[in-house]
Amino acid sequence: MCRAPTPPASPANGDRYIVPAAATGVWAGKTNQIAVRIADAWEYHVPKIGWLCYIEDEAKLSAYKSTGWSAGLAI
Repeated sequence: MCRAPTPPASPANGDRYIVPAAATGVWAGKTNQIAVRIADAWEYHVPKIGWLCYIEDEAKLSAYKSTGWSAGLAI
């Protein structure tokens, strides 16, 4: 999983991204949701408190809290 302000130009099915504030394009208004590429379309999942994810491009583990995704722990 990665964080990105805009959808990638050539996403692969199975790609997942945390949508940050100020996202653009089809991700606009989806802050903190997880965008998942499935069958060549984006699906959005609203995280629940306690969800964990590994942010690959930052090499960090992040947890979803009432205030949003944590900054993460380097591992």
